[in-house]
Amino acid sequence: MSTLEQECNDAVSRLKAALIGLYDDVGADPSSPQDVARAFRINKTLTWNMAKLMQAGEGLAAVPHVPGNSSIERFLKATESHGANKRIVEEVRSATREFERVIDVHVGDRATLDLVIDGLEFGENAGLEQSRKRAYIGNSGIYGVQARTNLMSCFMAPNPEDPSQLDMVMLRGLLGVRRLRSSVRLPLFQMRQWSRDDQAIGTQEWEPIEEGSSSPLIKRFNKGDVPEIRVVKTPGGSDYIINPGPIGNRGAFDCYFGDMIRAGASRYTTENDTTGEFGVTVSVPTESIVFDLIVHKSLADFLETEVAVYAHLFTTSHNDSEWDEASRLPIRQNVSRLPGSPPAVAIKAIPGYTDIHHHINERLGWNAKDFVGTRLEMKYPPLGASVTQKFNLPSRDS
Repeated sequence: MSTLEQECNDAVSRLKAALIGLYDDVGADPSSPQDVARAFRINKTLTWNMAKLMQAGEGLAAVPHVPGNSSIERFLKATESHGANKRIVEEVRSATREFERVIDVHVGDRATLDLVIDGLEFGENAGLEQSRKRAYIGNSGIYGVQARTNLMSCFMAPNPEDPSQLDMVMLRGLLGVRRLRSSVRLPLFQMRQWSRDDQAIGTQEWEPIEEGSSSPLIKRFNKGDVPEIRVVKTPGGSDYIINPGPIGNRGAFDCYFGDMIRAGASRYTTENDTTGEFGVTVSVPTESIVFDLIVHKSLADFLETEVAVYAHLFTTSHNDSEWDEASRLPIRQNVSRLPGSPPAVAIKAIPGYTDIHHHINERLGWNAKDFVGTRLEMKYPPLGASVTQKFNLPSRDS
């Protein structure tokens, strides 16, 4: 724990203890903030914040609930007028001054402290939750576009002719896409694949899910006013660029892309590869990501993944398919097992999702009952970041 974390934790814990002592002295109940507000004739928002502060867990978790100095002082004067013990009141004042001193010494102001706390890993804090939400709102305005849901669904099964190789499908979707400026032109999707020696793997072996189509766009499942989408080739993949169009709900749309590859990767470890990894790059401000892994039962161990979020802003290289540690964001997300086999993939955020799975299974000749899956959900994924799931490959002899 850093000096800031330790001093902040100690200061907030001291303030919390002092407030609990004051409440006890004046006969106030921290679990009844409305009653406290009426009894002392103070703002109920203040008493709600103090109630959350006193009931919070460790000190750092309580920081967002600490009222401002002037608000605490109003409460102290109200309790003094109701006969509170002056020594106990002064303990609260002293603890408040100590908390303000920690802020002044380490970060200068409360707004900056809130940003620091938002990025620390402790308790149940998933990391950067408030910052991500604020960034989503700001980036929607700056870039003039937003989406409700970003879908990534990855399928894997042993190749029937060579079970040591994997057949794979990557389904991508953006739902509830809306322009906030008519002139918007930016990539909806950025598709990339990398080998262990940092060389981009060509995409010519991948083919569209739609048989006979030259585009990965799955038009039958698209909804709304889907615009012309221009494909721009890049090193290691392609960018799918949205063209200008109507603002707001009038031009809103859902669109899906799907690619498949037969015998596209080794099922087992090789001299250069010991892990597999899928990732989705966030190229549009998005409210949430749904990231599913759907695998054949014989590959169930692949569902034991490590989730990581990387910011391209800090990335210096991508050697050996590894991101440098500075690029990893302090965001913790867990995956959950999808019930059943076939996995129950239906979710309100993605209408018709089960039908898309049926279509993919028919295209690949798969029996849905042979598959299991997991799901990762994340609110407000950072723009320009990659959300990844990595899993260990078994040895051929295991």
